[in-house]
Amino acid sequence: MLKYLNVSQFAIIENVEVTFENGMNVLTGETGAGKSLLIDAIGLLLGERASHEVIRSGEDYAEITAVFEPLNDSVKATLESLDIPFEDDELLIKRRIQRNSGNLIKVNRETITLADLKVITKNLADIHTQHDTKRLINPDTYLSLIDSFDDSIQSYLTDYQAKRKVYSDHYKAYQSLKDDKDAMLEKLDLLKFQSEELHNHNLEANELQTIEERLQTLQNFDEIYQAVKQSYDLLETSNATANIYEAADELSRVETYDETYESLKQRIESAYYELDDAKSTLSNLLESLDFDPNELETLESRKHTLDTLRRKYNREIDELIEYHEQINAEIVSYDNYDESLDKAEKNLKTAYDDVLKSALTLRNHRKKIAKTIENTLQGELKDLELKSAEFEVSFSDERPSHYSDIKFFGKEGIDTIDFLLTTNAGEAKKPLKKIASGGELSRIMLALKTLLVFKDSLNLMIFDEIDTGVSGYVASQVAKKMHAIAAEVQVLAITHLPQVAAKADHHYYIFKEEHTGRVKTSVKKLDHDHRVKSLAEMISSDTVSQSALKSAKELLK
Repeated sequence: MLKYLNVSQFAIIENVEVTFENGMNVLTGETGAGKSLLIDAIGLLLGERASHEVIRSGEDYAEITAVFEPLNDSVKATLESLDIPFEDDELLIKRRIQRNSGNLIKVNRETITLADLKVITKNLADIHTQHDTKRLINPDTYLSLIDSFDDSIQSYLTDYQAKRKVYSDHYKAYQSLKDDKDAMLEKLDLLKFQSEELHNHNLEANELQTIEERLQTLQNFDEIYQAVKQSYDLLETSNATANIYEAADELSRVETYDETYESLKQRIESAYYELDDAKSTLSNLLESLDFDPNELETLESRKHTLDTLRRKYNREIDELIEYHEQINAEIVSYDNYDESLDKAEKNLKTAYDDVLKSALTLRNHRKKIAKTIENTLQGELKDLELKSAEFEVSFSDERPSHYSDIKFFGKEGIDTIDFLLTTNAGEAKKPLKKIASGGELSRIMLALKTLLVFKDSLNLMIFDEIDTGVSGYVASQVAKKMHAIAAEVQVLAITHLPQVAAKADHHYYIFKEEHTGRVKTSVKKLDHDHRVKSLAEMISSDTVSQSALKSAKELLK
């Protein structure tokens, strides 16, 4: 149960401390006094997203702290799995929403993430808001509402969603092959032309570089020949190598006298051998140099062809060779198009069978849940003065007609359901969204919440004006039902009905007051006498009459 709540700098709440009790706790007060703000603050402690707008004007942060005890086994198991210590069966949650920096969440003084907070509080409390009742007139929410009654549904849903992903992937692959057939055939003609063209030119790696180097020689043959011949002649006619050899020989006679002579001799000898080798190389070059005009013409023609291909395909020769291999592989795959399409279709059909089987399994499990809800809800509705009411969860039972009906498979399954209701004996059931009044919707939602109490091991259930649209005797029955829920879990309820407030075990009055020029919210727990006065005020339209006081006392008996 929620034992202690402190809310500070939160909207019009400056600082409020409340100690709640076990059983049924009601919050009453004028509209705008801050009742729903307290529920919003508790919602933030349970993992709802926060906005900086909740921070009280002029303050840097808002802070909410709560203590829950005792804890149910599910919450304890979650705390243990997250390595969060707990003592004395107590859970302390603190949340700070800061204007100019990150928000802070602590559980038992351990800093945690918002995602972890949601996991911890999942089995701690349930909050019903007026928005939740509106879900009953929105069929899009019905599947999630049904699924919330049985945790085991998640495994069926997870299996379906995994198979739906596989089916979707195969559908996309099949459609891609099927839809691109015309474009593929057009592209195939182009690829075959390119492949033949590149094949006919017989491209070789590094060929262009070799051609360019040979052309350099042929195109500058005369200059090259003359330079090589002149260089050789100068060495040969000047007898340079012989003179160098003799110079080394002269130093060999004195090399033993000083290391300097020996070093010079070695250097001259090295120069001699190097020069002699260069002279020999020049001689070989003169013999090998040959000019062939036909070769020059052939190479220039080949270079022109290769340059044309480079410009046409915007690729270098090595890249063209690789591209040729790629398009040949693509041509092979296109040539096997029919085989690929047949294979993709078979994969799609297999995935379709798998996802449909999983979807039907999910549907059957949901039908079992729905039947349980229908059977147990009847008694709850009777307790809430809907004695002739009949409630039905109607499944469309549609199935896809073809393996390509991908739109049929929604994220939550293939089921389309509706809530049907009749409140008059002998009348046919009709869609809830079309015939139910506001008061009937409130009672149906309260009945569903009652079922959840017995399904979940919750510590706290919060109702924000779930009694909207009812009055008189029906309001008394609603109050009894809420009190019955409070026998199982702690209940916090916001109400404007004196019948509901009177049934509570504990009554808290929320009011606004001005302090130092600013409005702030305050909370006061009422004793018996003050409860009588508060109920009388709720009964009276204006001033509190003696009859209103008498009625209030009667309600509290």
